[in-house]
Amino acid sequence: MVFNLRSFSFTDSIEDDPPPPPRGFSLKELRVATHNFSRDNFFGRRWIWQGLPGAPGRWFSVAVKRARTVDQCCKEQFETEVQVGRSVSTHPNVLRLRGFCRTKKELLLVYPLIINNSLSYNLTERPDRFAHPLNWTTRKQIALGAARGLAHLHDQGNIKIMHRNICVASILLNVQFEAVIGSFCMP
Repeated sequence: MVFNLRSFSFTDSIEDDPPPPPRGFSLKELRVATHNFSRDNFFGRRWIWQGLPGAPGRWFSVAVKRARTVDQCCKEQFETEVQVGRSVSTHPNVLRLRGFCRTKKELLLVYPLIINNSLSYNLTERPDRFAHPLNWTTRKQIALGAARGLAHLHDQGNIKIMHRNICVASILLNVQFEAVIGSFCMP
């Protein structure tokens, strides 16, 4: 869910500064911000992404990833994503976790909004994909960005992370159609 959030600053830090750690949100904060998880801006498959557009000032556009069920497998995947989110260093081609909420009945992760969805969506589901396909220059840019993100995760970051599930669904596309690696543990 995309929603406006004003209780925490997500401004980009100076390159040498460590990124702020993911913030723990209360379920009440996320319910209020998302209008009780309104289905108005619902998208995604395995996890639910919902939201409201951000406004100028101290409001930020983010996406909330919500588990459909809370079973042992989902709890383990949630813990992995939080752990990775806490340890991954800042890189333009790697998705950074901004916050999370964990209760007995809810598992929610807060990420920056990635406006152009996934590479999978753009190749197979986007309504105008035949009229306006991704050109070869853009595809090359996406491939190089994904490679830079994976190289950072595997070799260059402050801790080495193996992605284990790189696919077109885990390559997200920002507003300039640059690759951002996400979905660190989702099958």
